[in-house]
Amino acid sequence: MQLLSMSVKVEHQLIRLASSLSVVTAVIILAIKIYGLESTDSQSILASLVDSMLDISSSLLNLIAIRIALQPPDHNHRFGHEKFQDLAVFSQSMFFCASGIFTFISSARSLFEQNPVTNPEIGIKAMYWCVLLTFLLVCYQSYVIKKTKSNIIAADKVHYFADFLTNIAVILSLYLCNKIWWIDALCGISISLYILYSCYSLFRQAIRNLVDEEMPDKDKQKILTIIINNQKIKGIHDFKTRYAANKPFIQFHLEMDGTMSLNDAHQISDQICEELLKIFPNAEIIVHQDPEEIDEPVGYREVLRI
Repeated sequence: MQLLSMSVKVEHQLIRLASSLSVVTAVIILAIKIYGLESTDSQSILASLVDSMLDISSSLLNLIAIRIALQPPDHNHRFGHEKFQDLAVFSQSMFFCASGIFTFISSARSLFEQNPVTNPEIGIKAMYWCVLLTFLLVCYQSYVIKKTKSNIIAADKVHYFADFLTNIAVILSLYLCNKIWWIDALCGISISLYILYSCYSLFRQAIRNLVDEEMPDKDKQKILTIIINNQKIKGIHDFKTRYAANKPFIQFHLEMDGTMSLNDAHQISDQICEELLKIFPNAEIIVHQDPEEIDEPVGYREVLRI
């Protein structure tokens, strides 16, 4: 238990550091892009700048949400605070949608008005720095996600990786804008469409967790396989699962021999929980033991006979 507690503390530290670094990086990149926009009047840099402004707001939101979400359960939040992360991801998706619409309209207007780009070489140098900083941040975020499975850092990585790709696209458009005048505006439109696509993915994941949608079938099958492999289990019912951020919640009723002692039933339940925690380390598991084939009135009954 002490080793598990230390591991959780390390994960929390990694998540906090990743969130803080994303804010610092976003502020630096924003300043660089403001300089690039002032020097070039480029629509692709403008689209990327708007996205960076959203990065700062969402990263700050993540930083606040993480500090709340990583707090232990209390009297008013017995299940923990993990859903604050889902609320943050949901808010990010709304921000992304607004930024995507804004940049699309601005770039489309520039395309129709045929506005030229000035001093593209300055914009290229500025965007090179943005690419480097974003690449370093995404690499660290990937490391943190691998260690912690944090949904909120994964959401943060989505838009910073999108920034990495769009920054490269901006550089290419600035290289070509003197020969192909419309490439800059077209790049801005493409970036806005990518932002809208990304916000849809985040929105869908956040809604699934906020409305307590069941785990994916492959995860549920892993749970059922562990239960079924125990020879003392006769059946299972009221099997329910959900996620709050990256924390799984699993509950079910085990059907056993009615003549079995309470102590033996408790030991079997503990064995199953230990096996489940090997696959879902952060899971909160609730197990209820029932005599075999007991008839219980329940709202939604999913029964598996073994």
